[in-house]
Amino acid sequence: MSSVETQPNTTQHILIAEDSATQAQRLQYILKQQGYRVTAAANGRLALQAARLDRPALIISDVVMPEMSGYELCKQVKADTRLGDVPVVLVTTLSDPNDVIRGLECRADNFILKPYDSDQLLHRIQFVLINSQMRRNEQPGMGLEIVFGGQRHFITADRLQILNLLLSTYEAAMQRNTELSATRDTLRQTNQELQQVTLELEDRVTKRTRELELSNEALRQAQQALIQQERLRALGQMASGIAHDINNAISPIALYTESLLEHESNLSLVARDRLVTIQRAIDDVAQTVARMREFYRPREPEQDFANVSLNKLVQQVIELTRARWSDLPQRRGIMIELTPRLASELPDIRGADSEIRDALTNLVFNAVDAMPDGGVIEVRTNLRNGTTKEGAPTRDVCLEVSDTGVGMDEETRRRCLEPFFTTKGERGTGMGLAMVYGMAQRQGCALEIDSKFGAGTTIRLIFPASSAASASAAPVSTPQAPARSLRILVVDDDSVLIEALRITLEQDGHRVTLADGGQAGIDAFHSARRALAPFDIVITDLGMPHVDGRQVVASVRSVAPEIPIIMLTGWGQRLQIDNEQTPHVNRLLSKPPRLLELRKALAELTAK
Repeated sequence: MSSVETQPNTTQHILIAEDSATQAQRLQYILKQQGYRVTAAANGRLALQAARLDRPALIISDVVMPEMSGYELCKQVKADTRLGDVPVVLVTTLSDPNDVIRGLECRADNFILKPYDSDQLLHRIQFVLINSQMRRNEQPGMGLEIVFGGQRHFITADRLQILNLLLSTYEAAMQRNTELSATRDTLRQTNQELQQVTLELEDRVTKRTRELELSNEALRQAQQALIQQERLRALGQMASGIAHDINNAISPIALYTESLLEHESNLSLVARDRLVTIQRAIDDVAQTVARMREFYRPREPEQDFANVSLNKLVQQVIELTRARWSDLPQRRGIMIELTPRLASELPDIRGADSEIRDALTNLVFNAVDAMPDGGVIEVRTNLRNGTTKEGAPTRDVCLEVSDTGVGMDEETRRRCLEPFFTTKGERGTGMGLAMVYGMAQRQGCALEIDSKFGAGTTIRLIFPASSAASASAAPVSTPQAPARSLRILVVDDDSVLIEALRITLEQDGHRVTLADGGQAGIDAFHSARRALAPFDIVITDLGMPHVDGRQVVASVRSVAPEIPIIMLTGWGQRLQIDNEQTPHVNRLLSKPPRLLELRKALAELTAK
């Protein structure tokens, strides 16, 4: 064995056939470190070409390669008159006994077992190179035909080749056996350690299970809150698109109503009162639609709140809902009594009165629906004194609606705030209490529900009382004087709306040009400039087919960056809250437009 361990001949050339670039580079690195001259080929065909150009002292070949396998390469090398005595070492996993037979068939000189380390590799290479000289002096045999695995094989390898191949196979088997023995011992030790870890883990799992059981209820409640919030988010997103269309539809009504109230001085008191009612209804519709899409959003800091008297608001709701809780039930022979119990000297709260009024209306309607055979509804207000967690005194104003109706079981009470959940069948929408819940979130008030099946329901809204600083009345807006006579371009794809805008703006003395859609607006603007009669201001919608408001703004700004632009949109302030870009717009107004806001914008943007 001492001859095997001699230093390698640094002039010897070794050819590598390996389709894996990583494996080829690793082999090259190991062999070059020992001073061998190394050539690499990516498959058997290229390796055979390289061997014929530059005869190697040894070929190391992978077995599985594209175009030509290692077995075929070995067979071609051994059949070549110039290369026949070049030893070929096959790199294989040797996972199949047929690998040995195929190696003998192609007259391979040795095997290298995957995976290998560098010492084993170098030892095997030196052994093969030394023995290759001995084989050159032997005469090849006549060959031998054998049957293995049901197949016939013709072996033409010489005795030394067979011996070397079988020795390398035996050595590989011994190596694998040693590895398996070591693995068995490691597994035995690992199994003992695993048993100990299992015992420790079982103890930890028991402790952790107790902890999880303690926190499970809190987690379930958090999940329910998240599900509720996601449902509200989906509802708000769905409502946003509907809101845009509704705002567009009610815009002409709002403009005509406001214009009639302002300009028609000969209206009768009844007609004026009805127009005021229409105007209030339009405002409530717009605010209700806006709140539908606000379900999943907290109150924005810039939302305008004012002082609200809950006692006064309760009286308004009682009158507004009288037909529902009094007139309609009486027609069916049912008696429902609604009793207000209002605290005297109740402080104001800060909030949006229209939202709170809608919420209270929904609570009254729900109470009526909960008493199909009649009963009593009480609407109460009271002042509650308390303390914060830090011990600071607080004053809360409570608004309660109680009924003597059917009440709710635990499952219904738990789900009653979910959008679209209803116990009224086809008569119910499942939106009433969901809207109350959304209002409570935005107003920053607490919502409590006390109910027992067969014993009625009490729903309580708890508002922080208005502080002295916030109780000061908001300044009353005074009507803005109409701006000077302006040339105005109005761009919108809604013909009814732009006609309403034209009439109301012309009543203020302006000269108005209408454009039905974005492209028509762009054409009208450029045409006016070419005619030396440019517009003083542009009012454009945002959402229009084919050419939208952003494109109109960009076109105007490209030639007249100084022209003020007002954008009217059914999405309104939602664009700013959602951080959507409205580039180069001087003012963004919501639909339905208010004449006061529109006049103020015209005056401010065209002031000289």
